[in-house]
Amino acid sequence: KATVSVLYWSGGEEENFKKKKKKKMSEEQESTMDHEEEVSAMLKKMLEKQGVLEKIKAQIRASVVKALDEGSAPKPPMPSDTLVMNELVREYLIFNGYKHTASTLVLESGLPEEKMPREVLASQVKMNTGSPQPELPVLCSAVTMQH
Repeated sequence: KATVSVLYWSGGEEENFKKKKKKKMSEEQESTMDHEEEVSAMLKKMLEKQGVLEKIKAQIRASVVKALDEGSAPKPPMPSDTLVMNELVREYLIFNGYKHTASTLVLESGLPEEKMPREVLASQVKMNTGSPQPELPVLCSAVTMQH
């Protein structure tokens, strides 16, 4: 058999076989890459549809902000009106499910981790907590009372 192989490969046929094999391998590799790209695209669409991809992106942004913030100087004390406005925004963000955006707001603004109670927040904006829509954030209630 070895003699037959040697005779078969003489005359440059070995080189032709290697080229065909190389071409075939690269087609297989291309096919594999195409399949991987298809799977990746389908996975990306599925994660986007489920909202997972945006959550991951938000977590990455929040982590970057936190990492950048750790090396910075301490924030100056926040004026009380700014604190109230930031708390109104935080309550609104959390109510609407923007938890990662809210955590980024906390990091960037220097808000305390503990939220201001709704009753205190409402009293700061001189609004009755027994408003027509007490389940809404104070900011939303204030806006709907204006209309």
